[in-house]
Amino acid sequence: MNSLPNLFSKFVRHRVRPADIETPEERFQLVGNSYVEHHLTIYEICDVYADSFIDPEFPERGDGLSTVEARKRLKDGGMNIINPPKEQSNMKLFMKQFLYKFWLLLLGAAFLSLLTYFIHLYHGNYETLNLYCAIILICIVLCMSFVSFWQEKKTMRVVSDFKNLLPQTCFVMRDCEERQVQCEELVVGDLINIRCGQRIPADIRILQANGLKIESSAITGDHQPISYTCEPSASHISVFDAHNVAFKGSYCVEGDGFGVVIRTGHYTVLGNITDLQSLVTPTESLLQLEIAKFVQFISIIALSMAVIFFLIGCVVARFENILYHFITGFLIIIVANVPQGLPAMVMSQLAIIARRMAKKNVYIKKLDIIDELGAATLICTDKTGTLTQNLMILTDMWYNKRHFSIHGEMKQSHLKTMKHFAKKELEKPLPDLLSVMSVCNKAQFERMRRSFRRISTKMALESRERIKSANLTKKFTVVDQSGHESVRDPTQTASKFEEDENVITNFDCEDDARNAKPTTLKQRNDLIGPPSDVALLRYVETIASVEGIRQRFHTLFEIPFNSVRRWQLVISRCLVTPQSADVQDLPECVEDESVHLVMMKGAPEVILGQCSKFAFNDEICDITDEFKESCQAAWEHFGCEGRRVIAFAQKHFIAKKDTKFSSDSNNYPNKDLIFLGLAAMIDPPRIETATAIQQAKDAGIKVFMITGDHPTAAMAIASQIGLITDLNDKVFVNNGIFSKNV
Repeated sequence: MNSLPNLFSKFVRHRVRPADIETPEERFQLVGNSYVEHHLTIYEICDVYADSFIDPEFPERGDGLSTVEARKRLKDGGMNIINPPKEQSNMKLFMKQFLYKFWLLLLGAAFLSLLTYFIHLYHGNYETLNLYCAIILICIVLCMSFVSFWQEKKTMRVVSDFKNLLPQTCFVMRDCEERQVQCEELVVGDLINIRCGQRIPADIRILQANGLKIESSAITGDHQPISYTCEPSASHISVFDAHNVAFKGSYCVEGDGFGVVIRTGHYTVLGNITDLQSLVTPTESLLQLEIAKFVQFISIIALSMAVIFFLIGCVVARFENILYHFITGFLIIIVANVPQGLPAMVMSQLAIIARRMAKKNVYIKKLDIIDELGAATLICTDKTGTLTQNLMILTDMWYNKRHFSIHGEMKQSHLKTMKHFAKKELEKPLPDLLSVMSVCNKAQFERMRRSFRRISTKMALESRERIKSANLTKKFTVVDQSGHESVRDPTQTASKFEEDENVITNFDCEDDARNAKPTTLKQRNDLIGPPSDVALLRYVETIASVEGIRQRFHTLFEIPFNSVRRWQLVISRCLVTPQSADVQDLPECVEDESVHLVMMKGAPEVILGQCSKFAFNDEICDITDEFKESCQAAWEHFGCEGRRVIAFAQKHFIAKKDTKFSSDSNNYPNKDLIFLGLAAMIDPPRIETATAIQQAKDAGIKVFMITGDHPTAAMAIASQIGLITDLNDKVFVNNGIFSKNV
């Protein structure tokens, strides 16, 4: 990877370095040599970060650091922050105001006035008008510079307050449960979840990757997302070429993963090159460029007019009393053309606008952006959570060529309807549907996110057994608090160690309990995850036990959902004998084989295209054109009512127990699946959405909704919120290709 050294070179190409200071290439080499984690296997990582209690087989089930250990490491290693460049002192910031071109013009005029006064004084003319003019101009410059300085400091304070209102958080494992903590509180050894759309908060060794792709342009300069894995790299590969270490400042664009923090703060790669980045000249905003052009334009106009009127005055006066004409025809015109209050007025207006926007929960990190925001003529907005309430509710099901309504009946009479009700024995293929909904799902109950110290307890028990069973003959001396010494056997110490360990453990738990917020029963039963997955689990929980279903499967591989594929795939090993109809066609398993199940959910048209059969009661039937038309009619009806529709499919197959699955391998079926059914969910629009869209239209701003939903569902929501009024005038964005129907 040659892009990173080139980036270093660009940072410092205008700086002359002494011979004894390291070059960017040397810094790059030193930083790369300090990393060894990318060469280690997951088992070796477990040994290095023993206090994190990582499960090598299932890293996401690791316990993580204890609160006490994390607090200790935070105190020893410092906060996970990279100190920004040192702020300018008040004196330097005040002196910087005098470099403004308008002030330079006025200072130049004041200097010429003083020069004129001294020339008159030299010739015996005690005219004080020039002196007064110079003093007034200098006072104006000092006054306006102070006002600009005061306003800039005030603006910096406002922006700093906004940044404090927008802290970055991440999810880590602490005390056997997933917690949301501030990114600056991360410490080395923290087990962290990496999610799509998240900025990587520290240097992380990947322990588990599910279709994980990370864009590292902030570090390497390469904008192309790279697939990451948990496998160790060869010994000759640098950490910058290894795809198992995610660097601080990178961005997760697809998939998700799990890893352990290996560097924080200034010890990260980004922290090591901060001083080089500080040498890069910051780019100016559009507002700054426009002001600079305006100042240059006014300066040229002022100087041109001053010279012209000065020459005219000299010609009319036949070049007599030139100094007088210089004052009236040159200095006064320059002063008249300079807008002395422009800088202070611009900064104050931006600060006022920023405060007004803050009252609407819109926070500005850089005030110059306000001008660009005000010039916007087009808004592209996400649908879920922005235009809608981000509260998914499953309303309808469709399987066995029938519609099962959770909330009301279908209006179309040509579709068979049936009110869903509880049964002692579920109608097939509903059990398979519930299994796919539960296992091919990223949501989970809050109470089930605890790992109950499985790893740490196991290690403690093993260590305790080794101490008890070890054949030790060496005795040692124990000194109690009173100073009394006694000699004991190792067996006596083992018992004492058990008691001491219990005391220490209880102390830690009590300390954590004092600092932790109380968790109510409602919070423990909350569902955490994507809204669509949460809605599916809530529906499953009304019929069966989600955790009971999940315990029947051992998930081995997953391809997460994204807007390009529009589907999610999970491969699991069946821990109990499956009862599905397609299992009967499978051959008998030998000793090292077992039944596996591939589950898929996603957009109906995509999932249906991956299937060649469908489940109908106890039978597996071939998909016909009639079935496709019936299925399409169902999802289009749901879409016309503003529902989000998800299709489900599965297929059992035989594979060896030690089979490694990957997205590039062809050792699992991803075609000719069995179609199970559809689920429709509704996400109600926000109450204020329609008003906001109408206000944007009145201001001449075009609003576009970006969503991965089916076009019929997107059109229904857009019609409800007033985004479109004529269904024949619409714009679809699909797979990066724009198509306009007028």
